[in-house]
Amino acid sequence: MGRNAIKKNNKSKILLSILTFVFIFLLCLVLPKSANATNEGKSQNYFFIKAITNTVALFNSPSNGEQDTNSEIKYSILSFLGIDTSNPISIITKEIAYLDKNKVSTNVNNEGDDINSIVPFKLVENQVSKSKDPDVVANLINNDLKQTLNKSKPRVLIYHSHTTEAYRTSEKDTSKTAFNADETLNVCAVGDVITEQLESKYGISVIHDKTVNNVPDYNSAYKNSGVNLDKYLKKYGDFDLIIDLHRDGVPTSSNNVLKTKINGEDVAEFLFVVTRQNPRYAKQKKLVDSMVGVSNKLFPNLLDPREIYYADWGINFYNQGRSNNALLVEVGNNNNTISQVKNTGMYLSRIFAEQLNGKK
Repeated sequence: MGRNAIKKNNKSKILLSILTFVFIFLLCLVLPKSANATNEGKSQNYFFIKAITNTVALFNSPSNGEQDTNSEIKYSILSFLGIDTSNPISIITKEIAYLDKNKVSTNVNNEGDDINSIVPFKLVENQVSKSKDPDVVANLINNDLKQTLNKSKPRVLIYHSHTTEAYRTSEKDTSKTAFNADETLNVCAVGDVITEQLESKYGISVIHDKTVNNVPDYNSAYKNSGVNLDKYLKKYGDFDLIIDLHRDGVPTSSNNVLKTKINGEDVAEFLFVVTRQNPRYAKQKKLVDSMVGVSNKLFPNLLDPREIYYADWGINFYNQGRSNNALLVEVGNNNNTISQVKNTGMYLSRIFAEQLNGKK
């Protein structure tokens, strides 16, 4: 009875062994066709060895120096699924059918000695969006705005009620001179820049009156400039723009400078001044608002943060009661340099040209 049981048990073990070898043989036929060929010398061997040692107790194969057979089984299963963990591109091609369709090469040597073929990624120059410096904005000149210059019909009048309002000669100038009769160092210099730009770049005829209105009597400045303004209005009728060009004033002890940086250069900020009680205020405010919009669109930060200074009456309404198009513009203050405010004159020319020659 005991011997028969032992014989039956031995027969069962032999039968189980035979079935196991048949199973392994079938695996040998199927797995190599699906697994990556570069992995078969290493991954498949350990898969078979582990399968045999776990199934048939008679075989107890040594590890041959490999420390983690479990990881090899995982590796072989992934290979069976067509995924090579040493090559991330193979994973991407599984997820993105387009890449597999276009035969992206994923042939990577398993030993890490060489990458046989990986399609390089190339960027064409015009496909790259290059960020600009934060102070680089719209072009200074808009050639589309140029018209034929007609000197017989001036469209812009620039004058200065406080003609001798001056600027620093340079950053090193510590003289704190607030007024200067030299036209190259006071508000007249800014008016010259605007005049030249409007006429040469945009075909807009300009009268730039440099009459000194604040000397000898500073308090009579607006009265004197009003007389000159009436003279021009009588001769030419109205203008498209009448600009009383000033600078802001700060105490000589102050270090406040109204400047910003545009297109890589220091530029003085500017603002508009209006009088709310003058009978032409509504139309003047509409005109000013339009130019504020142009300035903020083309040259952000060029305007003083206040943008518009509102006075109720001013002195004689700052002569704004004489025309719907009469404005007062302040460029920088007495701490700005002459180069900074002349730069502003260039940008103001573009703003005025957009207002006068641009599409309405």
